[in-house]
Amino acid sequence: MRIGIIGAGVFGATAALRLAKAGYDVELIDRNDRILSCASSINQYRLHRGHHYPRSLETIQSCKESAGAFEREYPDAVIKDNTHYYCISAKDSLTSAEQFTKMCDAFRLHYREEPLDIVSRDNVSLCVRVSEYAIDPVALYSTIYDRLRRSTVKLMLNTSAERSMLSRYDLVVVAAYAGTNAVLEALDISPVRSYQYELCEKIVVKLPQNFIRKSAVILDGPFTCIDPLGRSGNFVMGHVVHAIHTSNIGLHPIIPDEFKSLLNRGIVKNPPITNFSKFIESASEFFPDIRKAEHVGSMYTFRTVLPNQEATDSRPTIVERVNDQVVTIFSGKIGNCVQTTDKILELVQEKEKNKEPSSI
Repeated sequence: MRIGIIGAGVFGATAALRLAKAGYDVELIDRNDRILSCASSINQYRLHRGHHYPRSLETIQSCKESAGAFEREYPDAVIKDNTHYYCISAKDSLTSAEQFTKMCDAFRLHYREEPLDIVSRDNVSLCVRVSEYAIDPVALYSTIYDRLRRSTVKLMLNTSAERSMLSRYDLVVVAAYAGTNAVLEALDISPVRSYQYELCEKIVVKLPQNFIRKSAVILDGPFTCIDPLGRSGNFVMGHVVHAIHTSNIGLHPIIPDEFKSLLNRGIVKNPPITNFSKFIESASEFFPDIRKAEHVGSMYTFRTVLPNQEATDSRPTIVERVNDQVVTIFSGKIGNCVQTTDKILELVQEKEKNKEPSSI
């Protein structure tokens, strides 16, 4: 069976590698000039176990189930020697300290109450240390690139999706994240759903020594998170409000002209558009020493979620059959890439077993 996978992010690349290992003829296609060029390389680099989503039971369970599979698949890309903390804001949190600990107990998520020296105790009602790991984006890229190079996967970069691809493959897997609908349209297929596209900025900072190897998330509202950026010595910061420069719901992301030269370019030094000062001002309520942060640069990419999920902040993983020949992958959490590939493999094996395109 010939399989074409469109999108060489972590989901597409993982699927390509595992399907090729299972004996299938696989081509991995991407319009960019390198793998993992967009959101796979620009995120918060946290291997979630569920603590971050206390209002979405589905997302908690999904994160909890998938983290171990990712660790086993990419052990060299998992950083285990950082310490990870979650704090509940003393005000304006959608989840109380009691609700958070009950959630952890219900899902058997490990935690223990422990003060964190970089956090202002007066402004949080709970601070817990959790068993969670980080992802090293450099190691993840190197691991996947080396595996692709040694595999039977044919990597086709600088290649856009087009309708003629349907005649080349028995199955097409679309793993293009924010570009999913653009790929479907290029294949002459009507998009299945609308998405919410958020043009996000992740600021990269150098922090004082007391932040080293510490990850901290403030829940559950318009707050910030701070994580080591792999093993670089720098940190990446996110913010529920200030990270988002623009947002639209529709079939495609709307890219303002002023962001086109910044989008998916890695760390942009001295960016002409940045919310750095807003990040720092907001974070200083919880992290007093954050005012000593040095702005190394910023990264810009589209985060893509299902629309109208504000009540739960749900981040589902969806493997969807568009038609007899095309399957789409949608997920917002890198840690889900291995389990998602397992679902694709099941569909492929079912298709072979029944020998009918409609069987998938």
